[in-house]
Amino acid sequence: MENLALGLELMVVGMASVFVILIIVILLGRLMVTLTNRIPAERQSAKPAAGDVDGGTRSIIEAAVKELTGGKGTVKEIVKL
Repeated sequence: MENLALGLELMVVGMASVFVILIIVILLGRLMVTLTNRIPAERQSAKPAAGDVDGGTRSIIEAAVKELTGGKGTVKEIVKL
């Protein structure tokens, strides 16, 4: 009977410690998400000027889009990533 009581005590202590650690992890995760959302996102740079791509490169890209989409696709804007 003594061993059973000791086993139950160890089980309760172990489960309680795991529960407390999980609560701490959840709270720290929420804190991290809150702090991350408060930091403003990096602003994207201004759109590049239309003259950044030369005519040859633009025609190659337009031909590739036309070929891949079967003539249904169009190129509206070319942005360097």
